[in-house]
Amino acid sequence: MDYRKEAIACVKGNVLQMHKQIYAKYNGDFDKIYTEAYNNTSYMGRVIEPGKEYELSYLECSCPKVKSGLRSNPEQCECSRQSILFILSQLEPDSQFDVRIENTILRGSDRCTFRITKKTEN
Repeated sequence: MDYRKEAIACVKGNVLQMHKQIYAKYNGDFDKIYTEAYNNTSYMGRVIEPGKEYELSYLECSCPKVKSGLRSNPEQCECSRQSILFILSQLEPDSQFDVRIENTILRGSDRCTFRITKKTEN
């Protein structure tokens, strides 16, 4: 399955626009985005290492295909990872990011958590 293609189709509309608005509001400052904007009833953000490493947790599975019962395999969480990568690539086309799945609801956790690292040039 091409999770990247599926992820882009899922988030390229309203979800991407919402993240672009948040990015603009906070002037691209991921430290502020992950401590202020990404903290509500649906998800929680946290700065692990300022300017470089972040954590994003969804407090419930946000995948429409899982929510509707079409998918239940934990591999589906790769689609969420790919959607985060796609959104970040649209926010900062000249930057590189690594997104790692820490845990997910489909794998038995109470939330879906992703570790996001902004790669820096040495």
